[in-house]
Amino acid sequence: MKRAFLSLYLLIVLATLGLGWALDQLWSAYQAEHPTQAPGAILAEVLQHSSAGRPLDQTRSLVHRLAREGQTDVRLVSLSDISGEAIKQRLQAGESLSFEDANGNLYHYRKLAEHPQVIIIGEVTPDASRRFEALLALLFYGALAAVVFFWLWPLTRDLNRLEQQAEALGRNPETAVMELQGHSAAQRLAQAFNQMARRIRDLLRSQREMTHAVSHELRTPLARMKFALEMADANSDPQTLGNRLQSLKADVTEMDQLVNQLLHYARFEQQPTLHLTPGDMPGLLQDLWQRLSGHLEHPPRLYLHTAAHPPPVTCDWPLMERALHNLLQNALRYARERIDITLTTAADGTQVQVEDDGPGIPEEERERIFESFVRLRDAPELHSAGFGLGLAIVHRVMQWHHGTVRVDRATTGGARFTLYWPPQGGA
Repeated sequence: MKRAFLSLYLLIVLATLGLGWALDQLWSAYQAEHPTQAPGAILAEVLQHSSAGRPLDQTRSLVHRLAREGQTDVRLVSLSDISGEAIKQRLQAGESLSFEDANGNLYHYRKLAEHPQVIIIGEVTPDASRRFEALLALLFYGALAAVVFFWLWPLTRDLNRLEQQAEALGRNPETAVMELQGHSAAQRLAQAFNQMARRIRDLLRSQREMTHAVSHELRTPLARMKFALEMADANSDPQTLGNRLQSLKADVTEMDQLVNQLLHYARFEQQPTLHLTPGDMPGLLQDLWQRLSGHLEHPPRLYLHTAAHPPPVTCDWPLMERALHNLLQNALRYARERIDITLTTAADGTQVQVEDDGPGIPEEERERIFESFVRLRDAPELHSAGFGLGLAIVHRVMQWHHGTVRVDRATTGGARFTLYWPPQGGA
């Protein structure tokens, strides 16, 4: 807005100055070729001086003769007939005054030196001069309108393209992004539109993935529950019924976990306002490890690598806790004997690495695992582990911190996840 206003304002000012100078040159040239035929101010001065020492009747007779024989409007009126006390006082003081009427005709006023009479001489602007003045005015406003039009035309063109793009986006969310030239006044609007379009596509894609995943994840426990009920109807053995009941409870628990995961994931669909504060990252990692591994009979060993006295780390702590919780939970699920966490803090940002000695992640899958509802099932016993939302949440949290998350092969053979975010979360 500020850029568009300044450019339009400067354009109008420069155009006004340039057009004013050009039209002034044209008017000066016209006046040089068409000099004024009736110099009324000079004639009024001559009549005023010639009336000195003469009777008023002689001056009145001269004025009548000039009005009758000349082409100039010459009148002699009483000072008392002039309207306006200020004008009367100036005329009484001997000033020569000139006024222009609504038609552009010029009238000169001069009081006689020895009589309370005022000479009025009117100069009627020739039709040719009026037409030339009208032509100059038309040129001025027309040129100014053309300048504004050529400034507005690219903006109007880009806004029309944005309108068409918005209509196309309504018909097909996969419409290509809007590309405008960098100097366009609508460039920032186009960038905001593209960001909105990408967000809409992401939301629709996430909705499709969620719908597909929910239907898939619910189909399996529902099928097991249906089978268990049919078997229970066909068998009245108490032990068999008890086993079927336990199976139904397990399936209900799985469905409840899925619903809770979906509700939790839905809260990450919209970016919150980050509350960035410094804090103790090693303390958070130790606390998460105690909570996640405390109930395990034989948890893997944790190796926390950090400086002796690491500086405070700045981030949104609830969001970062969720991301680290998901990574540690994922490492506990796949690790065999050990998990390594390395914390590195520097002036250019913070880095946290979580490594396990599990089976690792195939290279061709390392980008896809950060998408929603994607699970890797390399080991048969891990088929029911998770719903494929944990790493998608990690990826989103790092995006909100203007950071990155990547995965590669750890030195122990498993997976190594690396989180990085700049100081102040990129703010």
